[in-house]
Amino acid sequence: MMKKDFLLNTELARRLYQSCAALPVIDYHNHLPISDIKGNRRFHNLYKLWVQPDPYKHRAMRMCGVPERCITGDAAEEEKFACWCGIFPKLAGSPLFQWSLMELEDVLEIREVPGKDNWKLIWEHGIGYMERNIISAKSILDRYRVEYASPCASLTDDLAVYGEGGRVTASLRGDTVLLPRREDIQMLEKQTGVTVSNLEDYFQAISLRLDAFRAAGCRFADHSLDNGFRYCREDGRNQERFVRLLEEVDSLREADKAMLSSAVLRHLACEYAQRDMTLQLHMGAQRRTSTRLRKCAGAAGGYAAMGNSVDVRSLTEFLDDVEQQSGMGLPKIILFALNPADHGMLACLAGSYSRDGVPGLVTQGPAWWWCDHSHGIRSVLDHTAVYGLLSNFPGMTTDSRSFLSFIRHDYFRRVLCDWMAERVLRQDMPKSPELLEALLYDICYGNAKAMIK
Repeated sequence: MMKKDFLLNTELARRLYQSCAALPVIDYHNHLPISDIKGNRRFHNLYKLWVQPDPYKHRAMRMCGVPERCITGDAAEEEKFACWCGIFPKLAGSPLFQWSLMELEDVLEIREVPGKDNWKLIWEHGIGYMERNIISAKSILDRYRVEYASPCASLTDDLAVYGEGGRVTASLRGDTVLLPRREDIQMLEKQTGVTVSNLEDYFQAISLRLDAFRAAGCRFADHSLDNGFRYCREDGRNQERFVRLLEEVDSLREADKAMLSSAVLRHLACEYAQRDMTLQLHMGAQRRTSTRLRKCAGAAGGYAAMGNSVDVRSLTEFLDDVEQQSGMGLPKIILFALNPADHGMLACLAGSYSRDGVPGLVTQGPAWWWCDHSHGIRSVLDHTAVYGLLSNFPGMTTDSRSFLSFIRHDYFRRVLCDWMAERVLRQDMPKSPELLEALLYDICYGNAKAMIK
């Protein structure tokens, strides 16, 4: 059973938490299935709600030796749930242990630690609870006071399912735009009426789709700069490269792909600036590890790894080029580092780029993926406080496929309040309730709110 003062180790931390605990949630980057939200999917058992959508749990099961058939394979849902509960006690000491208990207690009022001896009771309790109480996509959004959520959508996805903007709007996932496949081009031509025969045509079609995204309420775009990312400045040959890409993507060497994708990314960033869209750069993932797991669990199966430190020269040359070429300057940019060695570097970059009248034009984002636990959150906060400005910090986002992951906003707020109280006690921060509560408001809600106005 989680205590009310979980992660809040001082009286001051508990008082600070009370000032931000009930603030609404703005989740500006996640992978929630829009079909579940629009259809208000109702959940009927704990496997589908709690285990199936969460690659963190799948990864832990693999690490404990659970056969893949009982993770993503053809085993019955009840058997998969039993396997998850069976290894749960082995997770003690990991953030997954904490998050999972928070999820069970907060949504389903289950206060037991799952294990091999009580999994059946927990399974039956969950079914009974979900028969008596509606646990659905909308009820969970309401439970966590989610004011705004922004699931990822590809450039050619149907935006009609998002409605006219509001509580749930699309966030552009731009990775496939950089080196489009033939089928991507064909869909883009169909949607825009633009025949794409050269790079200028492609940019025109992209612009029309970005207008459609913006009209649908989109305020965010996301690009993954994975392990080994290198930015290449313009050399005048990208028109030629794009024509070759249209003919056959495999005709381009890796160096040519890097040149062309850099050109498209640069163009997109300028387009985002014109539309007042925030660009999120997620950097440093090593996504290709096990070919076997990729085949059986899919591209997002929970087996990716942490890459090397980001190439700061590439990153700064990219930002510099966009700042010079865009009539609006840089868009607002949030930088996410998967490797914690980059936290100080990214926080420092917040002071390297600015635009008149815009606070926090470039900011470090919240602890991401393998870092979104107490240790990683504290690392990001430490580096932001020293090298950047806490007052501009954009707060937490889940980056998750599971509805229950909204509990991590509460987890983040608890860690933040405890961290802040420790700094006050060390006299690193002033002991001023008004100042501290205003800072908490901005970090937990106000700064994210400003991005969607």
